[in-house]
Amino acid sequence: MPGTDSEKSWHSAGELPTGTAIPDTGGSAVLVQDEPKIRIVLSMAPDSRTRLITKIYRTPLALTWRDLFRIPQAQREFGNLQFAFQKGLPVVEPFSYGIRRRPGHDWFSQLTIGFLEGKTLLEVLNQPGITEEQTTQLLRKASRLIAMMHRAGLVWGTVHFGNFMVNESAENLLTAFDLPYALCAAKDMRDSRYALYDLWSLERSCRAMHGLDRRVIKELYAAYAGEAGGDPEQWSDRVRSTEVKKGFLWDRIYMRSVGSFRLRPF
Repeated sequence: MPGTDSEKSWHSAGELPTGTAIPDTGGSAVLVQDEPKIRIVLSMAPDSRTRLITKIYRTPLALTWRDLFRIPQAQREFGNLQFAFQKGLPVVEPFSYGIRRRPGHDWFSQLTIGFLEGKTLLEVLNQPGITEEQTTQLLRKASRLIAMMHRAGLVWGTVHFGNFMVNESAENLLTAFDLPYALCAAKDMRDSRYALYDLWSLERSCRAMHGLDRRVIKELYAAYAGEAGGDPEQWSDRVRSTEVKKGFLWDRIYMRSVGSFRLRPF
């Protein structure tokens, strides 16, 4: 929910100790990432042992004109995560967002989400010693997760291995995060061209990795069809046909425009 002073949070974050873990010596927060336009803080929720991640965005005054008609990224992602979380989809839990826009000053926004245990799917797939079967099982899970999203009315829009978190201690449970450009609709999205864009993005991530051959791609589509319905070859053919005819560049541009300006295509 809104209300947090993200400008104050930005300055407070800059005074925190840096690190990747909260110290046991009374510390309650650390600055995980510090860049000119984003600061990321790991903290403990008040009166609990829940760990939180807060992403604080800064738009310099000279660039605020670009955001005059755009919804702040923190607010967009909070709404998308809330939609997905309420649908029971395996996404990171959203807790709050805040916006601070003052004329003549830098603009700020922030998003607080739950902390996810584990490593990204990209990190896991690049681990030494990972077997072909383990790789295939993880990709099946990723494909089924995307199918679940589409059935629930959500198209992710930023599918790649770095946006899945793998909890290896919980039977390699996969959780999605980073959904600023997702499309949320009150209908099934499996037959939309945007669903094909998600599938194409996942396949592209697969092909970018050494050793992922056609057999693995077929497993990807089989897992998607197992959750979404239909024939795996038909899903593959639809993606291939769209790629050959006109590609997915304009779909990517359109989805990011929809996410930024809150156009309503559905």
